Amino acid sequence: MSNYNHDFKSDKLYTIGINTGFFVAFLLFASLFYLILSFLNKVPQAIRYYHILLFVALTYFIRLLALKFKK
Repeated sequence: MSNYNHDFKSDKLYTIGINTGFFVAFLLFASLFYLILSFLNKVPQAIRYYHILLFVALTYFIRLLALKFKK
């Protein structure tokens, strides 16, 4: 019989996996969001894909900081 009593909150590998998954999901969202907006011609000419990625990365790091200060 296996012991499933494991503290995932203090497991570093689990935490890295959660943060990596969150960031990959954000990149996928940003890519799809940019693709849809550009297909519908709703993106201004001055905004490029890297602007969307920078916005997503900034949002991701703000989330990490909020989680650090929450503890």
